[in-house]
Amino acid sequence: MKLIEQSDTDKLFSIAKDSKRKRAHLNLHSDYSEKVQRLLIALLSGSYVEPHYHELCWQWEMFLVIQGVIQVKTYDFEGNVIKSVLVGDEQQSNLVHLEPGDIHSVECISDKALMLEVKEGPFDPGCAKLFPSFI
Repeated sequence: MKLIEQSDTDKLFSIAKDSKRKRAHLNLHSDYSEKVQRLLIALLSGSYVEPHYHELCWQWEMFLVIQGVIQVKTYDFEGNVIKSVLVGDEQQSNLVHLEPGDIHSVECISDKALMLEVKEGPFDPGCAKLFPSFI
């Protein structure tokens, strides 16, 4: 059994504070070859994951916001926003599921946010994500 304690998430936020990207992650899977990749991501206000997508048919993603609020936007290939949603505390949803090919960005709106990301593995950094031409 793996237990994630408050001290673990506190440490994650501390790492995020010292990070240029204002975020840090903790892998809950043992290695990148596992069939299901699970990770906690701590984000601080202003952390922004620029628009990207996953092109392979098995590269779906799911975000469960445990604490705080993030904004998720989806785009078309010209860079137009298709949808913008707030996800997390006191929002209509705390869960987002993205299909392969969905161009999306993520931004931390609250002072801090903690989310669980789940996606199908194995994870290959060489084909993890692509950036649309409007970036």
